[in-house]
Amino acid sequence: MEVVERLILILSIFFTSTIVIFSSLGERRLDVYLSLFILEYFITLSLHSPLKRRVRLYFNIISTALFLIFSLIVAARVIEILYGVWIWRLIGF
Repeated sequence: MEVVERLILILSIFFTSTIVIFSSLGERRLDVYLSLFILEYFITLSLHSPLKRRVRLYFNIISTALFLIFSLIVAARVIEILYGVWIWRLIGF
């Protein structure tokens, strides 16, 4: 099994276990799931370092997009805690 195939298999196992565990606990917030998926992605990617250059380029593009999404989620939570405003409702989501 190649490194990329192993990476995708481990990510799918992590994502599935996250969904099963948190849905059984009754978690309904989408931002919690997305944050955990992104953290699992970065941890798994860092443990599978020896990737080919072209594959690493694709993963860097995905990582940049996921980091921006994660930053938006964290910023929205900080604004909600500090100011008591749910920013997603203001935006219209």
